[in-house]
This record gives sequence, C-alpha cells and structure tokens, in this order.
Amino acid sequence: MVLGRCAAAAAVLGGLAWVLKAGVIFVTGDQPAVAFEVGLVLFPFALLGLWWLDRQAGGKAGRMGGVVAAIAAGCGVLVVLVRAVGGEGVEPSEDDVTLLTPFITGASVGTFVALLALGVAVRRTRTLAPVPAWLPLAMGVAAIPLLIVGGALESISERLFEVPIAVLGLAWIGLGIGLWNAATHGAAQSSAVADR
Repeated sequence: MVLGRCAAAAAVLGGLAWVLKAGVIFVTGDQPAVAFEVGLVLFPFALLGLWWLDRQAGGKAGRMGGVVAAIAAGCGVLVVLVRAVGGEGVEPSEDDVTLLTPFITGASVGTFVALLALGVAVRRTRTLAPVPAWLPLAMGVAAIPLLIVGGALESISERLFEVPIAVLGLAWIGLGIGLWNAATHGAAQSSAVADR
C-alpha cells in the first residue's frame, strides 16, 4: 500500500503546486518557477497509483489508463531530465518548438487520456470510497471546458485564466485524499487477512 500512499502524495503535492501557481499569478501577475511543471510531472505518477489500486477490477479501460499513465510519467521524467541537461535553451515558447515540446505534450495529453480511461474504470468500482468514484472521470471530462472558460476569462483579465487551474489543482488534492484513504483501507484489509 506504500505505492498508493506515494500516489496520494503525488496528487496532493501536484494539486498544491497548481493552486499555489494560480494564487501567486492571481495576486502578483508573476509565474512562480516550476509550479506548473511539478504538477505535470507528479500527476501521471498519481494516476499510476490509482491504476495499481484498481488493477484487478479495471478491465480494458483500466489497463489502457495504466499504460497511458506510464507513458505520461516517462514523458514527465524526460521533461525534468531534458531541462536539467539543456537549461534555458530548451525552453519552448508560444512560437518555438524545442526538444522539450514533445515531452511536455506527451505528459499533458497522456495525463488527460489516462484520467479519462482510469475514470471510466474506477467509476465501476469503489476503489476511492468515500471520495466519489466519479471524481477522476469528472476531472478528465471537465479539463477542456475549464480551459475554454479560462480562455474566456483571460479576455477580461490575464490573471483570471488561473481560476480553472486552481479548480483542477483542488480536484487533484481531492483525488489524492481518495488515494490515501483507499491505500489505508487496503492496508487495513491486508493486515486483517494476515491476522487470521
């Protein structure tokens, strides 16, 4: 159950990083260093933990979600490594594509697809009880509309784009709490079986 708790910590820390990023930008207008990337790297690992907790009952959607989460996690690690080796020269901008761009895209899109697939799988089980089983699927389905709303809010003020980022960060924190509870519950069940 250590993996489940590590996944929970990854979800909570990534979510806190996004909430912090949104808050700092909303108040100061300045982007805090690496806050967005922390979530980008940690969220796929949280989803791997979700897959691990639900691996027996997940079916095809669960297996697909696990594979895609693993690919997204690999891309996230490569983002960190390429940045560490390449420095500022590999940082993409709105107009430039660099060596880092495919890994950022792979981590982002992979996390989104894994969230949808695992959300379908987990919805059928009670893996996250008492956190609602629909939370991962709702996060995946809501991601694109939230970003569209963020784009519309950005036309009012650039800082308002951060509101959907904060909402997604809070959802990741909720998912982390569910993962922690599921891992704790699984550890308690394993201990009860071992005591028999």
